[in-house]
Amino acid sequence: MIYHLNYPEFISNHIYRITYLLRALVYLSLLGFVYKKWLPDLYCIHEKIYFRYSMLAIISIVCGFFVKTKFWNYILDGCFVSPLIEELIARFILYEARHHGWKLYALVAFLSSLSFSLMHIGYHLPLFTKLTLLPKLSEHFLFGLILCSIFWFLPSLGLLISIHAVSNLLWIFSRP
Repeated sequence: MIYHLNYPEFISNHIYRITYLLRALVYLSLLGFVYKKWLPDLYCIHEKIYFRYSMLAIISIVCGFFVKTKFWNYILDGCFVSPLIEELIARFILYEARHHGWKLYALVAFLSSLSFSLMHIGYHLPLFTKLTLLPKLSEHFLFGLILCSIFWFLPSLGLLISIHAVSNLLWIFSRP
């Protein structure tokens, strides 16, 4: 059975949830503002998608207040909250890049995959004390590039979120 969770043992579930909720609200609001300000066409076209997935992420975080076991919190975070927020942050810009040709798309895919891999440093804090940081970052970077490649052929953020969620679920159940 898995008992590891992304927060240290001395922090209660409620404090963790409150900080997670505040972070999500800040990230998603700030990113929405950036899209509105610098990419208004992108935001106007995909505003419903962005709003819907942002609300789903926030609702999932709030649901965590009522989940009592660490294992189910881990499932909630790994299969709902993280894929929603991470894909919105790292891949929403691909909608715009896709319309400007494959060269710009490749650059944006590279940068979004790099940001995706850097987002995962916080989930693996022991990596800083070991020499496994680079392989872990490259795993996430490669997964990000695969998701960007899928998006080129099937431009659906929902599909990427689903693939990400299933990947996290498989990882959760493959842990010893």
